[in-house]
This record gives sequence, structure tokens and C-alpha cells, in this order.
Amino acid sequence: MKTYSHSRLEAFQNCPLSYKFQYIDKVKSDRDSVEAFLGNCVHETLAKLYQDLKMAKLNSEEELVKYYHQTWEKNWHENVFVVRKEYTADDYRETGERGIREYYRRYAPFDQGKTVWIEQFVKVKIDHSEGYQLTGVVDRLVDLGGGRYEVHDYKTSGSLPSQEKLDRDRQLAIYQLAVHEYFSDARDVDLIWHYLLFDKELRSKRTEKQLGKLKKEVLELIKTIEDTEEFEARESELCAWCVYQDICPKRKHLFMVEPLPPKEFKADEGVKLADRYVALREEQKRIEEEIEEVKQQLGDYAQQMGVDTVVGSGAILSVKKVTRPSFPDSRDPERQDLERVCMELGRFQEVCSFDVRKLAKVVTDQLWDEDELSEIEPFVEWRESVEVRKKKTLKPEESY
Repeated sequence: MKTYSHSRLEAFQNCPLSYKFQYIDKVKSDRDSVEAFLGNCVHETLAKLYQDLKMAKLNSEEELVKYYHQTWEKNWHENVFVVRKEYTADDYRETGERGIREYYRRYAPFDQGKTVWIEQFVKVKIDHSEGYQLTGVVDRLVDLGGGRYEVHDYKTSGSLPSQEKLDRDRQLAIYQLAVHEYFSDARDVDLIWHYLLFDKELRSKRTEKQLGKLKKEVLELIKTIEDTEEFEARESELCAWCVYQDICPKRKHLFMVEPLPPKEFKADEGVKLADRYVALREEQKRIEEEIEEVKQQLGDYAQQMGVDTVVGSGAILSVKKVTRPSFPDSRDPERQDLERVCMELGRFQEVCSFDVRKLAKVVTDQLWDEDELSEIEPFVEWRESVEVRKKKTLKPEESY
């Protein structure tokens, strides 16, 4: 039976290449973001709280906090990295302590129902004919009696989600499927998130219809993953927290040079080439603007003097002011209206140009049928070229 998890599905949606590194190539990384490290320490601490309660032992607030700090110290390693440079690892550590203290004070003596699962690994069959199952680890499941259950999840995120996002959350909805599969009496399940850094309890529910839709969506996503041949990197703000930056083609060079001192950074061959390219493009832009300005001045001069030829020391220039029509470009909403008018006049083909750039995309991405592509194959000559584009202009305070 083929097995997936919410984490695995989310990894593909966030970045197919990162998914490939983790789940196909099984690349091991000893790097860990401080946010992930904090979350693990908090989860382990709250798991101890409820494990001890099952044995009739209630830890005091100070005992629990002490265990949290011991867990932090025991597991801390040199490859835990902090992305937000305005904060230190100790800031995160103290934030975790505050979250645990506030949780303890809010729920002590922790008698809100009977805890039946703590960090429980579960399996859920989502399609018997296809042979797929989902797995996950439920932070805590509470039995309130009478077929009522609560799925609890601890979050150490620094931001709160909207209710709309919670109502679309896939992870806890999968856990609800597990509750129904494991407990025959389950008729009413609440999904609860504890956002510890805000001392907030957020809730959502799922209907049977919504759970059915979830299964279909998960199956579609799994089929998309299994049909994927090229796992391309997808850049987003999440890249800064990725543990595969040292092998990702979009982040590897940045990962190499970012920690370098200024002198070594400037000496890097890639940095020098990139700086040279940007400088030349800026110079090109300045020159093109200056050329346009001089052309206008030449036009004004020729018109004033009543001539169409201007002599220089090294060239003779033909200068003439002309007036040509201008139309909305392809990004202008009025362009569609213009094209519609031409179609209605039956003249569209007369003014429609043959765009070889679009044809190149058709061939490269194989957007047409195989038979159609074979018809134009004799005209295709594959040439190697280098494409360079400026992705971002760094502000002075962002420069490395």
C-alpha cells in the first residue's frame, strides 16, 4: 500500500524539488531551523505532561519548565540556524518557556476530558481500490464521552491563521478521518489548535461531505505527484528555512557566499560576474536613455534649421522627425478590445504577427499534440544560449 502524509503532500506543494530531495532521493540533512527545533522541544514537553498525568502524576509548572530547558540543552546542536537575525536562539527559547507557562496556567489541573492518544502514529485508508493510505502523528486526542472527541494540535508559529484557513486545514482533517476509523463510537469531532505563543485556542469542524471532498483532493494531489517527472524548485519566502539550500540550484550560491566576510564575498567569481553584469546593464540603460535624449535634440535642431542632414566630425546623420501610430501593448486591457474590433472587421489575420517566441515555448513545453509538433520539427534548430535576468535589486541595507 502506498503511503503519504500531510507533511509529504505539503512539501510537494511548497517546492517539488525539496520534495524530491527528501522523499525520493532521501537526502539527509543535519541542519534544522530554530523554529522547528523550538516546536520539537515544546511538543516533547507537553507530551511528558500528559504521559505523566496518565500515571496520576501532575507536574508542577516549574517542573515542566525545567524539563523543557533540559530538552532544549540535550538536543541543541551547532547546525540549528536562525533566519531572523534580529532574534537570538535564546529569544526563541524564552518564547517557548512563556508559551508553556501560559498553557499550564490556562488548563491546569488538565481535567478537560480523558486523554486517549499522546503523540499517536495513525494510518488512514483513503481509497481501497487505489491502495493509498495517509499517516500522521496526532499530538493529543481527548475523549469527552458520548461519542465526542477532540483532536488537539500544538503550534509555536509566530502568526495566527484566519478562521477560513483553519476551516481548510488538511492535517487535522486527516486526523479526524483516523478518529472515525479507530473509534466506532466517534460521532462528533472537534479540531483544536493551541497557538502557544498567543495563548489562543482555535477551533474548527468538518462535515462528512467535507471529509469526502478532502479524500478526493488528496488523491488528485497524489496522482499529480506520481505523474511529475521534472521536480522544479519553487521559490518563496519559505526558501530561507529550507534545509536543502546547500544543494538547491536557486539557493546554493547564496548559501555559499552569504556567511563570507565582505572581502572574501567580493572576491568570489560568481559575485564579480553578477556585479559586472548588473553594472553593464545599468550602463546600457543609461546609454539608451541618453541616446533617446540626443535623438530628440537632433530632431529639434534639424527642424529649427530646416535641414534633414546633420554633419558630425566622424559621421553624417540623416535626421527626420516622423509621426507613427501607437497602440496599447499586450499588457494593456484595451489591447483585447482592439483585437476584438479587428476580428469583427475580418482583418485580424492581416495584422496578426507570427511570434517565434511563443512558438519556441510551444516546442519546449510540448504544448501541441505530437503529430502537430512533428510537422514543425524540420524547422527547429536547437541552439545553446545563456539567459540572465535580474531577479531582485538589493537595497543598501540588504547588500552582502
